[in-house]
Amino acid sequence: MSSGVSRRSVLQAIGAGTALAATGTSLTACSSSGSSGGSSSNVGAKLAPYPTCVPFAGPVPDLAPTKEGVQAGYTAYPQKLVKSVAEKPGDGKKVTAVVMSYGAPPKPLANNKFHQAINAALGVELELTVVPFDQYTTKLSTMMASGDMPDIISMNAGGYFLPNEARFVLSECADLTEHLSGDAIKKYPNLANIPTYSWEAVGRFKGRLYGVPIERPLPWIGLFANQERLKQAGIWVPEVGGLPVADLTKGMKQLTGKNKWAHGASSSGEFGWTAHAANHGAPNMWALKDGAFSHTLASDEFRAALEQMNAWYKDGLYRADALSIDGNTQTLDFQNGTTSIVANAAQLQGAALAVKDGFTVDFARPYKPANGASYNQWFGNGFFSYTALKKAPKERIELLLRVIDFLSAPFGSEEWELNNFGTEGTHFTRAKGDNGPVQTELSVSGESKSTLPVNYIGSGPQVIYMGSFEGSVEATRRQHAWQQQIVPTGIRNPIVGLRSDTWSTKATTLDKLRADSINAVVSGKRPLSDWDSIVKDFKAKGADKAAEEFAKEYEASRKA
Repeated sequence: MSSGVSRRSVLQAIGAGTALAATGTSLTACSSSGSSGGSSSNVGAKLAPYPTCVPFAGPVPDLAPTKEGVQAGYTAYPQKLVKSVAEKPGDGKKVTAVVMSYGAPPKPLANNKFHQAINAALGVELELTVVPFDQYTTKLSTMMASGDMPDIISMNAGGYFLPNEARFVLSECADLTEHLSGDAIKKYPNLANIPTYSWEAVGRFKGRLYGVPIERPLPWIGLFANQERLKQAGIWVPEVGGLPVADLTKGMKQLTGKNKWAHGASSSGEFGWTAHAANHGAPNMWALKDGAFSHTLASDEFRAALEQMNAWYKDGLYRADALSIDGNTQTLDFQNGTTSIVANAAQLQGAALAVKDGFTVDFARPYKPANGASYNQWFGNGFFSYTALKKAPKERIELLLRVIDFLSAPFGSEEWELNNFGTEGTHFTRAKGDNGPVQTELSVSGESKSTLPVNYIGSGPQVIYMGSFEGSVEATRRQHAWQQQIVPTGIRNPIVGLRSDTWSTKATTLDKLRADSINAVVSGKRPLSDWDSIVKDFKAKGADKAAEEFAKEYEASRKA
């Protein structure tokens, strides 16, 4: 579930939003069926206002959210759900969509009661093209090149970069500005509930709005920890910046030996570099100073983090074979106690459920680095993907937006329950005490959103709710408490929402260069003294030019 676990789990859990956070593939071969879109730059364009945010007036959370980014927390399922959509959105017509999936293929509609229930509630014949995540780039590339696109298109899904994405959006997709900008969005109350930071993350194309975000929370990467083992080693400190790195290292050495290691790592995630860069005060992917942009790899703070990770590797605190194991093995290593700390997407639910009473999963608080820097939590981009619509008459676009609005229903609504769990008695029952949905065998065996991912067409903002397993209430409180501590330190990536034609075409190549270089230096295959030449190469291959383009975009955005 992290940049220190596996690409698949990162994308599924947090949605990188751009290729910045994830190592992976891009649609280098994709092209649009038209070429009229050109550059998506906002320089010189009149910038449409982002949608007005109107929060959902639903069940009051047990743990309060904050405007800075702490999520709402629910220790129990709401006893009374709210209806968030007044009328059935559809008119009986067919609606087509293409989405990414991390699950098995869905059952055919005739045998799929979950799909039937969604269609009945939407009032449309929803025809989904469901594509496995590792084939999505190829499928979408083929569709885009042929011009044979569905009504609804999941774009930038999971951080997969499409180099010609902007050109395609501008030439083939509907301009949604008149429907979504400012107060116009109030016609779609569930879309109006999506926080402003998600719309800003999708950004504008030539000043206009073309996509509806699939929200993800701002708290992004943390260090999962086996609390009991860290306490035994004397390095469990529940405050931010409370433990000097020398003391942390001393304790981690006690956790290492006899086929156990302090740190988890794998062939993806670059030894949890994002968490450790944040601990050393490095800028979140890019730095912005006096209107100029520079990449975090060029910062002194990042170099300090790299040096620390290399020192830990030399001390044997990472698995020596880390680069030869996959993310699933790394996950199991943490769950079975082989490792004690692992950089992970900032959601405790999966790990807490997997270990249950084996040990207490919590977030290790940021440590005091040797460079003396203050901790800056790296916020995520705030969205997993965005939903674009094929050009169509106004009435058709309004229908499609009503469908997306229904699927974007918030937690605590009747529609959210249907979209996420299906029909009571068929796909779920009620948990004793909590009264929350518990999947039936039919749901577990394939009739659910994991095989029919309508949540990648539209989805309400995420909250902290972990269900009713033993220990879920305590885990919910731990996650919320960690967010309360780290969110005030949070910094966003300053390029979020800005356009750069160079970055859109070069980011995947540069991400691979970054990943390979971090892995080589941390593992000692290349000396730390090579880092200056690596950064020089990184800048020459596109980062410098992208920085110039981001600077122009940033200046244009300030004139909005």
